[in-house]
Amino acid sequence: MNKSLLTPFRLLLVLVLTGLCAIGLWPDVLETMGLSFHRQWFLDSYAILAANDAAALGADPAAPNALDVLNRPHAYSDWWLGLRWLGLTREDNFLFGGLAGLAFLGVALAVVRPASYRAAGLLAVALLSPPCLIALQRANNDLVIFALLGAGLLALRAEMRPARLALFAALVVVATGLKYYPAAALGGLLVVLPWRRTTIAIFLLGLAAALLVLFSERASIGRGMFTLPMSFYQFGAPVLWRDLALGGRTMTILALGLIGLGGILAVSRSWTRDLADATRGPEAERLLFAVGACLLLGCFLAGTSYVYRWIFALLLWPWLWREATAGRGAARWALGLWLGAIWTDGLLCLTVNSLGLAYRPMLGWRILTQFPVWVLMMLLAGWLLDGFLAQARAWRKARLVP
Repeated sequence: MNKSLLTPFRLLLVLVLTGLCAIGLWPDVLETMGLSFHRQWFLDSYAILAANDAAALGADPAAPNALDVLNRPHAYSDWWLGLRWLGLTREDNFLFGGLAGLAFLGVALAVVRPASYRAAGLLAVALLSPPCLIALQRANNDLVIFALLGAGLLALRAEMRPARLALFAALVVVATGLKYYPAAALGGLLVVLPWRRTTIAIFLLGLAAALLVLFSERASIGRGMFTLPMSFYQFGAPVLWRDLALGGRTMTILALGLIGLGGILAVSRSWTRDLADATRGPEAERLLFAVGACLLLGCFLAGTSYVYRWIFALLLWPWLWREATAGRGAARWALGLWLGAIWTDGLLCLTVNSLGLAYRPMLGWRILTQFPVWVLMMLLAGWLLDGFLAQARAWRKARLVP
């Protein structure tokens, strides 16, 4: 093949499609990695459609559902129960789950846009990592959230106009109604964009609408709070606390304090700088990074979830790669920590299952794998804090000018 025809983007596309096709032809590799999930594809989208079928029959979707293959009650927002009004049933699971996966892949590829073959190779490693494979195999609704927020951010990449900012805020509100945590994405606006009246107004209106949505869905939020069984492939600050036999609200406050102190240290040592600096990359790239960092930090501190939350780290890529290739040490460390975090459990499962060994998650492995994740979260907090402080100083300076 002519090298000039094989651009970095096309190489990434070929690698990702080849990897996904190989997994489709030889699904046993998923079981070897511990990702089989009852050997059924699109398990999470099936649960949502089963809840819709139960609601259509007059049953309580929040109760154990006999229409679901695992008898799962509906654990998400009631907004998802509106799918039955579109005529969707369990018979449409392949269509619904497949469209969610395609929407995620399409938006993700449009977001990352590799500029070199090396970047394409690393992105293929990320897109074929356990977090992405889990999300795609289960057709988890995080794929829809990523597609909604990513589409709004891509619109801002084309042009940073107030109307498009309002569109992004509206998409954040919709995504919040679907899965609560996307409200954190609004924080990215204050980190990257100058504090003009229009920006502040859009932020405040979006935040108010998101809070109203959360209040209206308060019963659903409580329904979705449950403890995951101790296992691999989990994300969140409580993963470490639970293995140390610690927990409760005090540990949440402690986690927030540790991440905050780590962010302050990163800023004071100038490790994380210039996210708000217009000379350090396009505004849209920096906004992508800020939104991705807000989402990851919010989910990390809020509780334990499966590792498909890591798909939002793809939003970090454009600016983080720019910084890393410019020789910024913190960006290089962040890239390495992220790629390591999304593959550690997968590589362990591949090794253990391939050799036929018996293994359980042990305390030492948790500490070994969670420590780099905490360091990465502290670096993300540092970039967000530095950007927020820079915008605050610029706003104060502008107000002091006669």
